[in-house]
Amino acid sequence: MQRIVSLWFPHLPIERLKRALMAKGLSSPLLSAHVPFVLVTPGARGLRLAACNDEARARGLQPGERLADARAKVPDLASAVHEPTGDAASLLRMARWAERWSPWVAMDPPDGLLLDVTGVAHLFGGEAMLVADMTGRFGKLNVTARAGLAGTAPAARAIARFGQLGSPIVAEGAERTALATLPVEALDLDADTVMTLRRAGLKRIGQLYDVPRASLARRFRAKDRHARLMERLDASLGLTQTPLSPLSPPVEFAVRHSVMEPLKSHDGVLAMLEHLT
Repeated sequence: MQRIVSLWFPHLPIERLKRALMAKGLSSPLLSAHVPFVLVTPGARGLRLAACNDEARARGLQPGERLADARAKVPDLASAVHEPTGDAASLLRMARWAERWSPWVAMDPPDGLLLDVTGVAHLFGGEAMLVADMTGRFGKLNVTARAGLAGTAPAARAIARFGQLGSPIVAEGAERTALATLPVEALDLDADTVMTLRRAGLKRIGQLYDVPRASLARRFRAKDRHARLMERLDASLGLTQTPLSPLSPPVEFAVRHSVMEPLKSHDGVLAMLEHLT
């Protein structure tokens, strides 16, 4: 059975900038854990928050707020411009580095990775030790990483981002049970779809299991949103396949030799196979 690890870096923009400043020996409010700091990006009606450090979040700030509103709440707020291209480059470097655990590593932008670890865990002492090694090694690089391991990529992603800390591993075939208590947002749905489901009283993934699909479809004006919901639900539960596109394609070992005449004897075929191998 396939086993997939999802790695999520919830503080990637802030931590990337912090590492860059420390490497250059520069001083900045960002380097103090007690100073509220945000990264901002252009948005509707002015600058909006793209990322917040822990102190800013503790004071009630969230990504998506207008910077002007945030400064009204937190007058001593420090800020810098968000650079998503730098985040993307950093994520790519981390993906290459993550190939130490699996040759099959895929990007999950803007702040995650997916690793196919099927048949790999025993090399690291089992799945629990494999996950601990991943989060521990990233931690030594001053990168906060949360992990989820399941039989499908969407389920692993949901566990990494919405699961309980300390319970990152879903047993084989247990995706249905593990996802049941998670919020519908864990299916990676757009805001309108989430709002539609919540208005219908469907707040947890498990509540979707027994709802007739035709009945659910009638709640959506846009049929593509209902199709996306069903696609994500089925993929999470392993009812459909979700192929990963690895950074490095698998190595193919092949050799070929042409002969002038057809091989007609058993010995001739064996001789050629020995030559090729």
